[in-house]
Amino acid sequence: MFSLDPDGGPDIVRALMRMTNQRLGSRSPAFAGSLHLGLRLVLGLGLLSAVAIGCGPAGRGGGDDGGDDTVGPDATVVTTATVTGRVWAPNQAPGQASPGQEIPISGALVYVVSERPAPIPATVYCEMCVATPQGGVLSAADGSFTLNVEPGNFWLVIQKGQFRIEQQIGLALGTTALTPAQTTLPSQYKPEAGLFMPKVAVVEGTNDQIEDILGKIGFGTMAGTTFGNPNGENGAELALYNYGTTGNTTATYLLSNIEEMRKYHIIFFPCATSMSSISTLLSDQTVLANIRRYVSEGGKLYVTDWSGELADRAFPQQVALGDTGADSEGTYDPVTFTGTLTTTGDADGGLYESPDGKAVDPDLNAWLGLQMGPQENGSVGLYNPNAFEVTDNWNWIKKVNPVMLGTDDMGMPVYDTPKTWLTGSKPSEAGATNKPLAVTYQPTGCGKVLYTTFQTAVNGHVGLYPQERVLIYLIMEIQTCSDNPLF
Repeated sequence: MFSLDPDGGPDIVRALMRMTNQRLGSRSPAFAGSLHLGLRLVLGLGLLSAVAIGCGPAGRGGGDDGGDDTVGPDATVVTTATVTGRVWAPNQAPGQASPGQEIPISGALVYVVSERPAPIPATVYCEMCVATPQGGVLSAADGSFTLNVEPGNFWLVIQKGQFRIEQQIGLALGTTALTPAQTTLPSQYKPEAGLFMPKVAVVEGTNDQIEDILGKIGFGTMAGTTFGNPNGENGAELALYNYGTTGNTTATYLLSNIEEMRKYHIIFFPCATSMSSISTLLSDQTVLANIRRYVSEGGKLYVTDWSGELADRAFPQQVALGDTGADSEGTYDPVTFTGTLTTTGDADGGLYESPDGKAVDPDLNAWLGLQMGPQENGSVGLYNPNAFEVTDNWNWIKKVNPVMLGTDDMGMPVYDTPKTWLTGSKPSEAGATNKPLAVTYQPTGCGKVLYTTFQTAVNGHVGLYPQERVLIYLIMEIQTCSDNPLF
């Protein structure tokens, strides 16, 4: 049986052409070319006839040995280029994290295009959900993906939120397995090299060193196991603010100036006992309107426990906090950004450890359940997403509420209901069993708010604890696009 060759045709054709060349000797190239073409046509027609006979019904007489020298109907012909790999969190890929403790990225978009995509805007913007590019796929819970495309030269794009890596790649028939260096989300901002990461600001808290976690995924520079400074390979990679009352690096300056807020895709407000210094500021509806406008335009807020009044006063209806004096009540208009406060809470509650933390979102549950790493008790092992300790909680959520944002094109009401990602119990509180510990909501426009009852990072340590990994997952999730936002 002969085989097919993509350049020379069937082996038998090439053999006859070599014999012809030997007999032609010094004949002209044109003559030789004509004879070669004739051989191809004649033998090609013979091959087609053989294939047609082989694929038709069996004859009555049978062959001399019962064999079949034709291409069978079940033969596999490779016609596509296949790309495989695993998407990794910035700075947490194989060779970067401790062996076995690497962090994959679930739900990353992987696709190829002929033209380089437009750059991600460097300031706040509304990212509307659109159809996945043709042939594009999302990575699985373990970060793996398989992409089937036509062979050719492309831009390969891997993206989760404002993290994106772009690279040119040539794809031939068969499988191309990408290396972690090609599939790890960037830990630096260098658009000209196809490396994007979100623009981030952190108002430094007194109790929750969330910048330690950001440093571990490549924002700025670490000093051992704690955050060192905001500078990375190409300058500052996050902006730091404080709870002072004067100067252009204070929370007062940031919240009082919408243009300053617009510089960032995400603004973090980790737990701070010094929130009292801006309590009056956060009772000013002009400032609260800035917060609402920033979120409406696509900004993301990440707020933890005692800093919760920042979100709770701007959007008082979504989340009802449980501890006495913690909850704010009032209204807001998601279009005009005006609002009222009938009760002004401070979001400050009492400390507790939740022994029964559970990842209730199915995708988060599947993702966390595939990982291993350190626990706060010093052990290292595989995580159980249905039962793990969530430490340093300083409030609890009594209830989440659907809030009407407006009406759609058909005049039907549109509601936003906060999404619960993580639940747990406050053992000392009656009625505080299996309550939300981490929620997100989209109260206006196309931005998002994330609130957690717990501090994320309390002290320096090697690796990442379960609730710190949940933070990384949620950082990625709150950056994703928005479906049909109302403006």
